Amino acid sequence: MNFWFLLICFGVAFLAQYALGMMQMKSFTINFGKLRRQGKVAIGKKKGAFRAGSIVMFAVDENGIILDSSYMSGVTVLAKFKKLKGFEGLNVSTLKAEDTKDFPKQVRDAILEASSNYNIIMSGGEVPEPLSPLGKLTGSVKNLVTQR
Repeated sequence: MNFWFLLICFGVAFLAQYALGMMQMKSFTINFGKLRRQGKVAIGKKKGAFRAGSIVMFAVDENGIILDSSYMSGVTVLAKFKKLKGFEGLNVSTLKAEDTKDFPKQVRDAILEASSNYNIIMSGGEVPEPLSPLGKLTGSVKNLVTQR
């Protein structure tokens, strides 16, 4: 009896997580669409495994001037996008750490990554994808083996 109860509880939790994740992806799509209608969009993200993660999006014109911005920061799928104030009129390619001092660390890092990503893309480069946790583990094991 306990097995079936636990199985049903895990199933309900999985479905709730899936539904809330889909709602969060829809929120991202809606916010991205709003910003995209204004111009190019620079995106920065800072993953947080056990801390709050953040996503920052800047709508920029053809000269890199920020027209509008929003961010999402949180630990759970209940996090929502909010307006990011104070960046309108600034050039996204010249954002510095001093410009982000009023925000939490995860949001600051995402803002600076959006600026870096914009600079890389505008210079014709490609933004490198960070390694997954499994990729990091594989790289660590490979380094241990090759050090001998």
